[in-house]
Amino acid sequence: MRYPAINVAEFIVTEAFGGAGEAGEVKVFEAVKAAYAGDEALGFWKYPLVTRETVREPDILVADPELGLVVIEVKSLPLDIIGAVTGYRWDLTRPYYGKTHLNPYEQARKQAQALGEVAVRKSGLTQLATRAIVAVPLITREAWNERFGTLLSDVPMLFADQLTPAQLRRALELTPPVRYGEALNDEDWLNLRRALGTSGSVPKRQVRYLQAPLESRRKIDLIARTARHLHAFDLQQELIAKTIPPGPQRIRGIAGSGKTVLLAQKAANMHLRHPDWNIALVFFSRSLYDQIKFQVNHWLKQATNGEVTLDSAQHRLRILHAWGSKDQPGFYRSLASQIGVEPLTVANTPDASPTAKLLFACKALLDDAKATGQSLQIFDAVLIDEGQDLVHEKAELSFEEKQAFYWMAYQSLRPVARDALLDTGEAEARRLIWAYDEAQSLDTLTIPTARALFGDAGAQVFGAGASYKGGIKKSEIMNRCYRTPGPVLLAAHALGMGLLREAGMLAGLTNKKDWTAIGYEVEGRFQSGSEVTLTRSAANSPNPLVQFTDEPLVTFQHYPDRQAELRALVNSIQHDLTEGGLQPSRHLLVVTPGLEWQPYNLQREVFQALRKAGISVYLPGNKDVNVPKQKWPNTDPNGFWRDGAVTVSPVMQAKGNEADVVYVVGLDHIAAQEDSIKLRNQLFVGISRSRGWVHLSGAGMAGLPLTGEIKRVITAGDTLRFTYRQPRRQLDDVE
Repeated sequence: MRYPAINVAEFIVTEAFGGAGEAGEVKVFEAVKAAYAGDEALGFWKYPLVTRETVREPDILVADPELGLVVIEVKSLPLDIIGAVTGYRWDLTRPYYGKTHLNPYEQARKQAQALGEVAVRKSGLTQLATRAIVAVPLITREAWNERFGTLLSDVPMLFADQLTPAQLRRALELTPPVRYGEALNDEDWLNLRRALGTSGSVPKRQVRYLQAPLESRRKIDLIARTARHLHAFDLQQELIAKTIPPGPQRIRGIAGSGKTVLLAQKAANMHLRHPDWNIALVFFSRSLYDQIKFQVNHWLKQATNGEVTLDSAQHRLRILHAWGSKDQPGFYRSLASQIGVEPLTVANTPDASPTAKLLFACKALLDDAKATGQSLQIFDAVLIDEGQDLVHEKAELSFEEKQAFYWMAYQSLRPVARDALLDTGEAEARRLIWAYDEAQSLDTLTIPTARALFGDAGAQVFGAGASYKGGIKKSEIMNRCYRTPGPVLLAAHALGMGLLREAGMLAGLTNKKDWTAIGYEVEGRFQSGSEVTLTRSAANSPNPLVQFTDEPLVTFQHYPDRQAELRALVNSIQHDLTEGGLQPSRHLLVVTPGLEWQPYNLQREVFQALRKAGISVYLPGNKDVNVPKQKWPNTDPNGFWRDGAVTVSPVMQAKGNEADVVYVVGLDHIAAQEDSIKLRNQLFVGISRSRGWVHLSGAGMAGLPLTGEIKRVITAGDTLRFTYRQPRRQLDDVE
């Protein structure tokens, strides 16, 4: 019997079709897709898994709840090239890709064994069956039998005349197991899907008191229950993490959707599939260094059972800060070295924001490369995280009407080969992949779409069409937020965009399609004066904390002065540490918003208040805990956490990090300029750092418009109703 479909058949093409010998594989893959249409299955073309040097990725992998794992090895050979068949061995009449004999079933059997071992290890399904079969899409059964007789007992075969849905399914069912097992029930089927996918391999959080009683309402116990929650198989995550586009790709993801994790996995998969490629994974915030290195190393080890690590791969796979420094290589500095230019530093660029300083340096480098005629091409793929922080609206920071950093990254890439090995159909393509969330932009209102990045050259960079050959999309939108609970993310979007602001929204999406694309259910029309209702679906906010507690996840208090606010902050943190059972580091985070000097002055005040109460504090970038802001050489530019200490951070440094309880203090800085989109973006970033609770506070805010707005957002719960007005900043997906 078949199980009721949890999902219809899902098939993933991990790299664009077009390679030598792939026409037959495409034919079989399409036949498998047709055979499972409307039924339950998970399929991959070139599943990215390498466990031993002698085991290659399978041509086609099918997961079926009744059959288990099925590996299909495709040999697109004409019959006349096979001279003799003895057992598993095929002797050839002429070389086939340099080989005079083949053992296709033995190859498939080894792959099935290896995949079965990995799947069992990840899923715990000790009764998982695996099968292996050889497909010959250029040979019919009759032609084979005429030449070799019925030599089918040793080698399970799938012939050209068996590629109809009914015959293909029958052939797979009759294939003897390599590893015997049983049909899977619904729970086991979900576990197998997780094991094959990203969700089953994401590093698990280590939280104490995992055996806490279910009735406990201590925060540490609620966090532990939440941490045990397994994400369902997410097809879009698999498509982003496991696919290798043959050209540029844009990934727009809401906060907490896992952009950093998936880019790290994508970079690891690229290296494993193409160990000869030079790959750069680039990011903006230095506090993300350790996190990204950990993630890439995890995915390399996960895919190879520990045989490949970042240390062994880093001569080809490089984790690079966008700028870099003398003691730590960076993307810009590496390219400056490539053409023999002395790299600019923060000190010898014009006084401006960190983004503007970097873009000034990038533009200067592009000018130097153009003047000297030197090539920047050293990479085969460049992946960019935090893409919204690497653009600027100032024309003087652009290079020939293109965003300087992105054009530098594009110029650093070798064009994808245009020979028999790959044909994307584009005139030229380079693997530039960038991920961003425009709502987290703190220094600019520019949205890094292809048009904004490359101007008139954008059409040439991306080429025609929305997808590459084989179906890999040129643009993805990630709408599922795994980090931040639904009510918290809803509040972050509402306050960040000013949706319930009395004077009307400041920023946001202006149509139903784009709101739906980022995970909201929408009612109403986006016409001035019309009412719009937004609801965040549970499916797109799978963090289950809201199911475990009736306590509000978002709170707000305002106080007559700063000292009263800080006393309340100290009391609340002490309660979290004692009654809540939380640890200071990584469980708690204090964020200070503001412009120019404001966040740093407030950071200092919070530091003093916590230290006076005997609470250990860490300021990001410092070498030591419990000390004011340190200067070189007593610094750690990559540091964001220290064990035993509560981190107090300005928004810019907090971006990319997360904690279970986030305190956003000093909201009076935002209330004083409540129509500032940059400050609203800071508020969004601060709130969306949370994996659980958010406490908002400010001083001297009685009667201010922002105070009433925050209260309306919190009262709204899981549904926002607002009167639509055209926003100053439109965030629509215009590509």
